[in-house]
Amino acid sequence: MVLAVLLAPAIVIAQEKQRVLLQARLSNDGPVIEDGVEWRIFSASSATTDKLEELIYSFGGPKAFDIEPGEYYVHAAYGHAGAVRKITVDAVSLREEFTLNAGGLKLNATSSSDVPIPNRLLRFDVYEEEILETGNRKLLARNVKPDEIIAFPVGTYHVVSRFGEHNATVRADLRVRLGKLTNAVLQHRAAILTFRLVRELGGDAIADTAWSILTENGEVIQESTSTFPTLVLAEGNYTAIARHNEAVYSQDFLVRSGFNTDVEVLVPN
Repeated sequence: MVLAVLLAPAIVIAQEKQRVLLQARLSNDGPVIEDGVEWRIFSASSATTDKLEELIYSFGGPKAFDIEPGEYYVHAAYGHAGAVRKITVDAVSLREEFTLNAGGLKLNATSSSDVPIPNRLLRFDVYEEEILETGNRKLLARNVKPDEIIAFPVGTYHVVSRFGEHNATVRADLRVRLGKLTNAVLQHRAAILTFRLVRELGGDAIADTAWSILTENGEVIQESTSTFPTLVLAEGNYTAIARHNEAVYSQDFLVRSGFNTDVEVLVPN
């Protein structure tokens, strides 16, 4: 005789969600960051796997989330500063504050002492201060725009400023202080030059001209088929070579920091 055994379906009781309030500060006594924070919440139960399961992502300032009781990892990121913490959500609402121990870095540069540089020609790379065994530094932020404020953990950073695409480069070690904005203006020794092949000084540029710009040591900095190319060069001595209708013309010239000017190569009569 076969007895039929009836099993009652398992009843899953959903746990009541609790509110979790999250906010971040650069320092313990600094103001709450009102925007620009990336919040990520991960399941702590997946910590034994190779990759944590991301449950929630949000961007902004202070955030409130309704979460089922349990254990979670919360990661707060602001710029290049961040903090992670394991939290336990239980039967009461929870407020968590994250102190990022960071400050801000704002970069710009001039040519000469007070000549501004167009933003489109200026970029910054930020590296760790420490030099690795390879002789290089670890790159943290590439192509940072002028006057862009980025958060970094407190410490010293190596900044490389690039003016244009060629040899106008300066470096500086800058200190990021806790809860403060480091506003740095670097100084380039360079200028913006426009090249023109002309039949008389101040005359119209001759079309269909190819250019080569060489350093004092003969290194080719730029080759161009533009009628009047414009480029940025570091202070120093150079030679401009212009080719037109199989004829070749050259002109030595001096670049002085902050003196943006035209370099005219004259076609002899």
